[in-house]
Amino acid sequence: MSFRFLFFWACLIPLAGSATSRVSAQLIEEPNPLFRSDHASEITLRFTEEEWSKLQPSKDIDWDVGRAFGEVISDASQGKEFRAGKESRPGLGGYLGLNHQYGRADVEIDREQIANIGVRYKGNGSFLVGREFGKYSFKIDFNEYQDDLSFHGVTKVNLQNCATDPSMLREAISYQLFREVGVSCPLTGWASVATEIDGSLEQRGLYLVVEQVDERFLERSFGESHGLLVKPSAFTAFPYLGDSWDAYESFYNPKTKSSPAQQRRIIEFAKLVHKSNREEFNSQIEEYLDLDNFLSFLAVNAILSNLDSFLGGSQNYYAYLSPETNKILFIPWDLDHSFGALEIIGTPESRLQHSINQPQIGAGKNRLIERMLEIPEIRQAYLTRVEQLLDTVFEQQKWLDQVDEMAAFVGPKLAEGERVRMDAAIADGGFDERGYPLKAFVRKRHESIRDQLSGKSKGETNDFKELLDPKLIFRLIGWGLAIAVAGFFNFIAWIWASIAGFRFGTKWGLLNLLLYPLMPLAFGFLVSRKLGWRSAVMTLISVCLVIGFSIPFILTIRSF
Repeated sequence: MSFRFLFFWACLIPLAGSATSRVSAQLIEEPNPLFRSDHASEITLRFTEEEWSKLQPSKDIDWDVGRAFGEVISDASQGKEFRAGKESRPGLGGYLGLNHQYGRADVEIDREQIANIGVRYKGNGSFLVGREFGKYSFKIDFNEYQDDLSFHGVTKVNLQNCATDPSMLREAISYQLFREVGVSCPLTGWASVATEIDGSLEQRGLYLVVEQVDERFLERSFGESHGLLVKPSAFTAFPYLGDSWDAYESFYNPKTKSSPAQQRRIIEFAKLVHKSNREEFNSQIEEYLDLDNFLSFLAVNAILSNLDSFLGGSQNYYAYLSPETNKILFIPWDLDHSFGALEIIGTPESRLQHSINQPQIGAGKNRLIERMLEIPEIRQAYLTRVEQLLDTVFEQQKWLDQVDEMAAFVGPKLAEGERVRMDAAIADGGFDERGYPLKAFVRKRHESIRDQLSGKSKGETNDFKELLDPKLIFRLIGWGLAIAVAGFFNFIAWIWASIAGFRFGTKWGLLNLLLYPLMPLAFGFLVSRKLGWRSAVMTLISVCLVIGFSIPFILTIRSF
């Protein structure tokens, strides 16, 4: 407890100085030309037609995204990993049947030529959107076919198409902000990319260059790479799967070799998160988690309303078990839906007002965040961190200036249509179904967080929009049609009973007409079996059918 007390007061010290020193230490190295903020590289990828064809998705792929989402929902409800099978890629793309393959290519980067490299498409959602525009993201692996290749020490790099981000800036600015806070994350740069297939050159446009999180990244960021790096892909944060590491491979996607002791450490951490009681969790969590890193990582994601992230518990982050401290550090990844831009969660307004006090998505999906914020000292330290960041790294005018400065560099390098989209996407007002433009988001998000910290607003909690399971839809349609048929039988029974009643007398004709189904049943079974028996039997059967079909219909609706 004494440590938490000291840590709480330490959080009251402004972050600016410490963040600057951490960032400076991280970036003291010879700059790689791919990761410069004042330069856009020229990259040409050269393929033969045969090698280019290896990158292309299988012709047998079913592009039905609705079906894929239905399978995602089914797997989520069963607590499975976020992939269609152990041999498929994680994420939505795997449910569609995507499994990006490398092709052999030569690359020219700012007039430096490197032969015999590997290139493949990358991404899930960005790939699907890029498919519509004909602008795909690429991953370059200099070591795919030859172990000794690199570009200024880089062995793998990502070319992001920014297809889901009309501003082109969300991911680059978000990484910049994480770095300023002191959270280790990939370096970024810009590149004009072209492909050449058997001599036919095609300009692909401007791409964001993103450093790969790998052993080289670990060396640059932490001075060593002997820990265990994982890239979880599951429907909850750090699921506990028992005592055998084999069960964790497909959920945690280890990216480095691990020792049995490191494997046990991750398993013990998952067990602590999901199986321990409150006293055990509160007393032991700081032994497993780098608290300073966690607070900053959580605070930045929350301020950015970055909901396609660790806040949802499923994907788009790395976790690194440091061999020096034996504690887990978080590394952000894939930030193209930051600035409250993930459309499948909430509304533009609810994402803008996303709760600082409950930053996780939904209830029960991220037990780590929930349990951490249940500890009063840690909750207060987190809220203090948010407030400090709002006054320093996320100071409103500074944040706006970063948007303007990056837009001034990127804008002139875009095609006319992309530049028009960018201008609309960074504007200082308005919004559409995708979210608020960047500068409007900055101003309004700042105001929202201030109001939440002062108690004027509770903010809004967000969860995934309900995605309809096709099986439930077909079931609902089936029971609905059954009710319609039973209703038609009731209509026939009503007419028949009314006619029978009028044959007996006006009084019973009106009673059967106006008080269906009670009076036709009384008339046929008790008053005139001769005239009303058959219509009463049909009335009874028809009413029972309606009731019988309505019960599963209602239960199906309630299961949505």
